Amino acid sequence: MSKNNAIHITYIGRLVPEKGICLVIDCIKKGRERGYNIVWHICGDGIYMEQFRELEKYEKSDINIYGHVDRQKIDVVLDMTDLVLMPSLFLETFGLVALDTLERWVPVCWFARGGLSRFIHPSLILDRENPVDSFFHILDTWVFPLQDVSSLSYDIWIEQLSVLTDGIDRILLISDYTSIVGWAEQYLSDITLALRSIGKEVDIYGYAWHATRMMRIWLMCLSPFAFWRGILLDKKIKQYKPDLIWMQGVLRYIWPYGVRAISHYHWRKYITHHDLGLITPYPSRIYSEWDIPLTPSIGDWISHGSIHIFTVLALISKWFSISSIWYCLNSDKITHIIPSVWMESYFRCYTTQTIIVFPHTSQNSKPVK
Repeated sequence: MSKNNAIHITYIGRLVPEKGICLVIDCIKKGRERGYNIVWHICGDGIYMEQFRELEKYEKSDINIYGHVDRQKIDVVLDMTDLVLMPSLFLETFGLVALDTLERWVPVCWFARGGLSRFIHPSLILDRENPVDSFFHILDTWVFPLQDVSSLSYDIWIEQLSVLTDGIDRILLISDYTSIVGWAEQYLSDITLALRSIGKEVDIYGYAWHATRMMRIWLMCLSPFAFWRGILLDKKIKQYKPDLIWMQGVLRYIWPYGVRAISHYHWRKYITHHDLGLITPYPSRIYSEWDIPLTPSIGDWISHGSIHIFTVLALISKWFSISSIWYCLNSDKITHIIPSVWMESYFRCYTTQTIIVFPHTSQNSKPVK
């Protein structure tokens, strides 16, 4: 890369440690020190926002901070972007942001592992030992190839969704939250629209109010005692009479009474696993496949955490919670849906039921030129 030519680099994601945000900050600082003419675009919010504001004070011309943005704003930013940097430290299950980016003809630079490996061109893979130096080596080449993602187009996804719901007319989607809390809830909205577009009748059940982080923690802690959630869900199922009950996520808020209510019915049932939340204590701390517990035993779970007494107690509590959910899931005939094929062997340790790989997709119904 010529240091006299400006290059526009974008980061999209939460400003938190597990997303590799410290590496982004290092790249900004090192780029300035080395004289690179880089214009940064930061899309996201989180605990590192103040650090970016500090960086912005010294060189306002080379960094643009947008905070949390919607898809329309991201499209605008990507139109001026040469390369997207997304250096997640933890093991991503799929890589939807990378898919959306590539579909807009913008290359992605990342650590290629887990579900992301299919999205990263070999020449744009960051070296895990020396990520900052490898990033600038990539910039020096000024060659940013695109990876082919045509097999994950919206139209193909719709075709696969039609096959997955063949013979089904009425679908009840169940989620912890129906308001937009994170990506899983956005997916709930997307798949609802997609199912309706192919003629399905869809209803949604879940916590609809906007919930802060502390409120979500409180609601989850209350779950073992919230028997009324099961009663309300049971009433919803009886009223709606769906052909398919489709659980979106691990249902920690609705558990345990809600999952038990679902098990009383013999209609077809699916559960989508957006992350590793039912097979690992802390999905955001899984940095490689070696960190995933190979068995559902409590000893294997504890061995992947700190030996601090409070951490151990928290792990034990979480293990009992997740084990109870698996007990309800495995006592019923449920199809497990995962977004990436690499996840299948790990879920096989927890269930003998049907597992289907159903990749996510970009939500652009029209090709991006």
